Amino acid sequence: MKRIAIAALLASLFLGTALAGAEEACDTAEIQADIQAQLDLLDENPVSALINVIDLALAGFHDCSGEVYEFSDREGAQPVLGPLALSEGLHIVTMTTAGSARIDGVAIKGCGKELDGVIHNFSSGQAIRGAASLVEVLDDCIVYLELSKLTNPWILTIDKLN
Repeated sequence: MKRIAIAALLASLFLGTALAGAEEACDTAEIQADIQAQLDLLDENPVSALINVIDLALAGFHDCSGEVYEFSDREGAQPVLGPLALSEGLHIVTMTTAGSARIDGVAIKGCGKELDGVIHNFSSGQAIRGAASLVEVLDDCIVYLELSKLTNPWILTIDKLN
């Protein structure tokens, strides 16, 4: 029963990763084969197999995620966006709105201090043409963004600098 639950969880993670936006580096067939190979070893060494499945899933999440994210007020009034996979390097986080907003990052793994805390905090009218922050991601990471103090429609983009 545990094996079926784990397989279902991993299948949903894999499907979400595949639908998140494939790049050329994203080889879903290889990811699926590697995860299946670990699931086949689950009975022999469950802890090692599960750790390897998690590592493979996280690597696939980074490989298959796009380098550009865009969100808007369609996400809801006070949304939590994520998980977002960001690769090592510099990213520009831009919020455009006529109202006020606050964006807090919650780094799950390896993001660095710039994505773990306040990214934007501005009053009404300050981001009519967009408010941008340059953030450095120290290592491939997973982050959630908590948005609050939203008073008008908004657009949030995250672009990686090449």
